[in-house]
Amino acid sequence: MNFNTEIEQPSNTPKEEPLQVICSGILKKDGKKIIYVRFERGKDYAEGSIPQAKITSQSGFQAEEIAQLERYLLEHEHEIVAQAKSVNLMKNFMK
Repeated sequence: MNFNTEIEQPSNTPKEEPLQVICSGILKKDGKKIIYVRFERGKDYAEGSIPQAKITSQSGFQAEEIAQLERYLLEHEHEIVAQAKSVNLMKNFMK
């Protein structure tokens, strides 16, 4: 499930491909609800989760950008949760 974001690029970074955000449905891990979130920009990616709001793996992003992505996870948690609720895992799996 994709939804576009308006995360601003740091001023010292040249304008690049648009940043996409992809989120899973609401899953359970160790008895707790979790949503996995992936940010993609061309070949670059960063993966994190809600509610931790931490990037756990990445390639191609600078430290300042990772901090922005983690801030995005914190500030947009409600929107991400709403998007995750609309994900039908079985329907998407069968496509």
